[in-house]
Amino acid sequence: MKKLVLTLAVALLTSGAVLGQEKTASTGTKGQGKGQNKNATPAEKAKSGANWAAKNLGLTDEQKPKWEAAALERITANTAIREKLKGSTTPEERKALRGEMKANHEKFDNTVTAFLTDEQKAKWAKEKEDRKNKMKAKAKGKKGEVEEDIED
Repeated sequence: MKKLVLTLAVALLTSGAVLGQEKTASTGTKGQGKGQNKNATPAEKAKSGANWAAKNLGLTDEQKPKWEAAALERITANTAIREKLKGSTTPEERKALRGEMKANHEKFDNTVTAFLTDEQKAKWAKEKEDRKNKMKAKAKGKKGEVEEDIED
């Protein structure tokens, strides 16, 4: 009886360890899910963004470093603003900081659209519109969740 229990225990522990290894192997950090760049440096984030743009917008070898430089400038500036937002700020300060972030995004957009071809500009505009709609839907969904919680 002891041998049977011991054998089952070893089998369960071994299968759990194997499953854990498979799960770890299948959930690598590159290209897997939301927040993959959370711990990346600003330069890594900019490079990742340039790679995305090269793949999805068809950037040329000359355009890619320009995109990366513009992205790095935006990421660096917005990182400092995000740190300020984490601290205690008044609603007026938060609004001003969000305005600065928006200005940084607009500057980035103006910079990249200056060197994109017309076809790439159309793809970029569509991508921005899709992201905007996705964010609106997500915000609307969250608002609905809050209303449902209140009704309960």
